[in-house]
Amino acid sequence: MGTAHESRAARWARMEGTFAREDDYGIALILILLTILFFAAAEGAIGQVISVVISSVTLLFVLHTAGARRRVFRVVAVVVVLAVAGTIVTVIVGDGTMGRSATSLVGLMLAVVAPLVILRRIVQAHTVTFRLVLGALAIYLLFGLAYSYLFPLVAILGGHPFFVQTDTPASIDYAYFSYTTLATVGYGDFTAATGVGRMISISEALVGQLFLVSAVALLVGNIGRTLRPGPTLESSEASETTALLETAVLPDATAPTPEDVTPPGR
Repeated sequence: MGTAHESRAARWARMEGTFAREDDYGIALILILLTILFFAAAEGAIGQVISVVISSVTLLFVLHTAGARRRVFRVVAVVVVLAVAGTIVTVIVGDGTMGRSATSLVGLMLAVVAPLVILRRIVQAHTVTFRLVLGALAIYLLFGLAYSYLFPLVAILGGHPFFVQTDTPASIDYAYFSYTTLATVGYGDFTAATGVGRMISISEALVGQLFLVSAVALLVGNIGRTLRPGPTLESSEASETTALLETAVLPDATAPTPEDVTPPGR
């Protein structure tokens, strides 16, 4: 009995240690992929609840592991809790519009806020690590998710269907079109119907390719390279410099002074 309890405690401690680590973008990537999967497959009230919960967990974890400011984290946490609660209420009441709105709100926050926080972390890093490369890849995936939310918004604001091929696209259609555009695959089974939609699609393709060939390639090519000395290194160097100056300038307290030396014959 005691062994089983210790085993559960050890597993729980390992889990807490994993989620407490900074720059753990491997887990962030897995959570982002789950978010994309549930965004594409979220149909019905239960699907919306699962989607908003996964998006919320992903957003909060990314902010935590990327070292977001406490004020930002708290504000986002409050919004996330309200969105999840609102979605659960819609399941009980049966109002699907509010549930979709809450899911979209959390999804947009994940797609917009999270890349900015990760990018700030990368820019401020002292050494290029493999984890930072995973962070850059997380930003790349979040680009596609952001456009997945942007395309239906364009259709709503413009008052016209976004696609030529269908007037009633599902979430998976927007996600599919977004990521095929981001990867510049362009199968052609879905195409933008309006000029605004086409220009936004072009911007996604350009952003995706420029990000891969510049930011990601630059990080991969400089893994292990120190960009700037860390604070620990700077403080130790300052301490060594101060010690050298004190040794060179200040007299040694243990050395005898002229008054302490007794001349011979006295």
